[in-house]
Amino acid sequence: MTRPRNRRLPSTLSEEEVRLLTRPTELPPQPWRYTVTPNLVDSLVRIADAAGQMTAAPLSYYRRKELEARAKLMRIIWVVGGSWRSVKFEEVEAVLGGARLVDKREPIAEAIRRAAIVEDALAHYSTARGSSDNRLTPELAMAYERASEGTSSLREARWLAYSMGERGKLLDLNKDASKVPPPVKAMFDWTNQDPLVSRSAVLRAATLYWGLKLLYPAWRSVSVVLHHELRAGRVDANGLLMLTEATVAQHELLDTARINLLETDEGDLTKYFELFTSALLRVLWERLETLGRVRDNEEHLPWKVVAPPDALDAHLYEVVERFGQAGSAAIVAGLGKNAPPLRTVQRRLQKLVSDGVLAKRGARKNAVYTLAGRDGSG
Repeated sequence: MTRPRNRRLPSTLSEEEVRLLTRPTELPPQPWRYTVTPNLVDSLVRIADAAGQMTAAPLSYYRRKELEARAKLMRIIWVVGGSWRSVKFEEVEAVLGGARLVDKREPIAEAIRRAAIVEDALAHYSTARGSSDNRLTPELAMAYERASEGTSSLREARWLAYSMGERGKLLDLNKDASKVPPPVKAMFDWTNQDPLVSRSAVLRAATLYWGLKLLYPAWRSVSVVLHHELRAGRVDANGLLMLTEATVAQHELLDTARINLLETDEGDLTKYFELFTSALLRVLWERLETLGRVRDNEEHLPWKVVAPPDALDAHLYEVVERFGQAGSAAIVAGLGKNAPPLRTVQRRLQKLVSDGVLAKRGARKNAVYTLAGRDGSG
């Protein structure tokens, strides 16, 4: 069903508001179609080149992890900012570190926690090791949607039952219970059966993002499906698509699915694909420029910070990153059943502090570790 296009609209409405008022409320009838135009081919080829350069960027382990964490913050700000424009970068960092905000800002803190659930699920599913195909499924898409609704009642109890290291598995509970609406199933069937879209991570991501954005206009974090597909498809292997503060290109990419195109409403995705791939290419080139500046700055860092860590140091860093802040005993627990002795962990943690990788607050048994430059006390 489509709202009438020829109705008279108040002149005070912006173009975006007009588009939203005249958008369809259902996906167009299948079969959908598109034309492989020279512009589309050119964008796809250049995207593949940019994606390869991003993956191969010669950055140190710790700097790459720092950038991934920042990109996660930017995605959360994008989601929360849809309802709370006053959300601050520092508030997101504080809440992720376990802090509470002042009472009047607690609704924002709850929105941040909801967005973090989706982020943890994204990290769990789109980069899961040991799977040859981490692409989005209709069941997982609906689980993402359910998780973004909030953490109230039974869902909150299930969420809190998991340790910090198992957050992503919360979606397993929703995934198994999620009922896939017929339009969503039909959309996934089309993306999996079309000869080109099924093999192109970019076009598959574009199709799913457009369809779910149309079917669920209130789902602010629907962009998670886009990030999932681009990470699983190695277009954005390290999840850095939203590395910087919102730019014009970034807004254009995330808003492509909102553009009201008559051709798309009638099942022709050609123009939408061209707009989407063009916007994605601009964002990828922005990220490459950012990575170039990071690489130049990294040349002046101490070797201890730039050197690749061994397996234990990397694992320790990842546990502290996941927890936000934690004492040595909690970190040992986070390492799992094969964790080394507490004294060994404490020596390694102290070494990472002296190398400038971690920060330490307190002393002896009361010491708390955080990532350097990101104190979670907020």
